[in-house]
Amino acid sequence: MKHDLDALDINILRHLEEDGRRSYSEMAEALGVAVSTVSARVAKLIETDVVSIFAAINPQKMGLEAPATLLMSIEPRHFDQVVATIVSLPEIVYASMTTGRYNLVIDVFCRDAQHLAELVTGRLYALEGIRDIDVEYQLERFKVDSRSTALIEIEGSAPSEK
Repeated sequence: MKHDLDALDINILRHLEEDGRRSYSEMAEALGVAVSTVSARVAKLIETDVVSIFAAINPQKMGLEAPATLLMSIEPRHFDQVVATIVSLPEIVYASMTTGRYNLVIDVFCRDAQHLAELVTGRLYALEGIRDIDVEYQLERFKVDSRSTALIEIEGSAPSEK
C-alpha cells in the first residue's frame, strides 16, 4: 500500500538516505522546521513501514567469507510455510518473492563455503516444497545502497537526479 508522503517526508527520507545517523536537529535546521516535527515524522515513517533504519555491513570485513544469492523455486502450496521458516534463519539478510523460473530470491551471509553448503543442502533442501536452488556466490560487492527517493516526485515535479 502506497503512503501519501509530502515534500517534508520525502526530504527527511533523503537526509536519512545520505546519512542514517544524521541528527534530527541537523535535519530540522536544513529543512527549516522544528526538531519535534522531524522526530514525529521519522517516528511515523518507521511506524508505517515506509522506512527502516539499519546498518549495512560488508560481510567479508566481518569474517563472513561466503555471501551468496540463492534463487529458489518453491511449490506454491508450500510457499508461505517455506518463506516463514527461511526468513527466521540467521543467515538470511534479504528475501523477496519474484516472478519467472524462481519465485523466491534470498541473500545470505555465511562464514565459509562449508557453512553455505550446510545451509543449502542440510537445512534448505530439507524443507518440504523446495524444488530447486541455484546458488550464486558473491565474489565482490560493488554497491550496497537503498537510495530510492530520487525516483519520487514531489508535488508534480520531475524526479530529482543525484
